[in-house]
Amino acid sequence: MRRNKKRVNLHLDIAPINLIDLLLVLLIFFITTTSFLQLKVIELQLPQSSATKVSYKKDKMVVISLNTKCEIFINKEKTSTKELYEKLQQLKEKDTIFQIAADKQSRNYCMVEVLDALTLAKITKIGILTAKVH
Repeated sequence: MRRNKKRVNLHLDIAPINLIDLLLVLLIFFITTTSFLQLKVIELQLPQSSATKVSYKKDKMVVISLNTKCEIFINKEKTSTKELYEKLQQLKEKDTIFQIAADKQSRNYCMVEVLDALTLAKITKIGILTAKVH
């Protein structure tokens, strides 16, 4: 037995204008949030040198950076002068080379503090990073 029922055809339309507005809002959100991210990059202007390049293993290297404000960074992680000795003791191993990257506008006493902490930690493999003369 067949019933004569009419099928209701639903025709759904998605308004593309609303989707475009949503996409624009999301795009603006992502652009503004990613532009304010601070990458862990230390801006330094290294002094120039014409010395030969030293070969080393990057996995056995610790970089101590000094910027113009006399802030100290160990492998791009900010540290204070009080914590410097303890962190150097933790990172000290037999084959580890400690490289000092000091900005050319940094103060001498900052470099002396770092060298003093390295000496107290009895670290002897120390290098100073410089920019290559062109």
